[in-house]
Amino acid sequence: MQSKSAENERYHIRAVLRALDVLEAFSTDEPALSLMEVSDRIGLNPSTTFRLLATLESRGYVEQDETTGRYRVGVSILKPTSTFLAHLNVRERVYPFLVELRDASRETVHLTVLDPRMMEVIYLEKLEGLQPIGLMSSRVGGRSPAYCTAVGKALLAYQDPGVVRGFFSKNGMRRFTANTITTVDALMEELERVRERGYALDNAEHEEDVMCVAIPLWNHVGAVAAAISVSGPVERITRAIREDGLVERVLSVGKRASRQLGALPSGEAMPGRQGVPYRVV
Repeated sequence: MQSKSAENERYHIRAVLRALDVLEAFSTDEPALSLMEVSDRIGLNPSTTFRLLATLESRGYVEQDETTGRYRVGVSILKPTSTFLAHLNVRERVYPFLVELRDASRETVHLTVLDPRMMEVIYLEKLEGLQPIGLMSSRVGGRSPAYCTAVGKALLAYQDPGVVRGFFSKNGMRRFTANTITTVDALMEELERVRERGYALDNAEHEEDVMCVAIPLWNHVGAVAAAISVSGPVERITRAIREDGLVERVLSVGKRASRQLGALPSGEAMPGRQGVPYRVV
């Protein structure tokens, strides 16, 4: 009887296997290779190897040095790697900080990630507040538009601005309340403010009388991995910001949570995806 591994080989795509062979030809000992060196390592002729390298280069998985002509692994290789590492145990690592933030603020706390294809936030966790509040539509596993939620804006602020602008120019922005941002220019200005101050606000933009304060959480490669928020009635959140230092509390908890996701230790600069400096202090 055939093993499952052998049986599954008939579904393997040779071109994909060859592309993976190219990527695996590089190592920490030999991070840069010539065309012929790659060709020798994977056992293919230079013409086929060149086409594989050109394809991978077009997607940023390999890069070619213009001076030496040698190839090396490109920055796109971090995309699947960082996604895996960031989501492997992000909820588990961040959960104690969510509890701390909920107990200190007595308001509802969320943990979210971004679906960049749909520009929506996905709720990984929701801790209900300890004070009365009307029905809030967020739920674990649910989605909300990124452009009109605080967690969404905290995540969008560190995406490629051209991609963000292009998506919403094409797909539009539905109005949920009188405060919803509905123009791309206004959104881009708001995201710039998020980057400048380090946190995002939802001033009843998605749901009536619900205000949120959110910050991004950073990972080991200096990219935004998730976002957390405190949400409650506009009057209570406004008072907490003004009188109880809610923004400062969220920022402080977020910085400690980021360390749990691999963010750089105290005193070291941690750039965001657009080069925005961020420090864990």
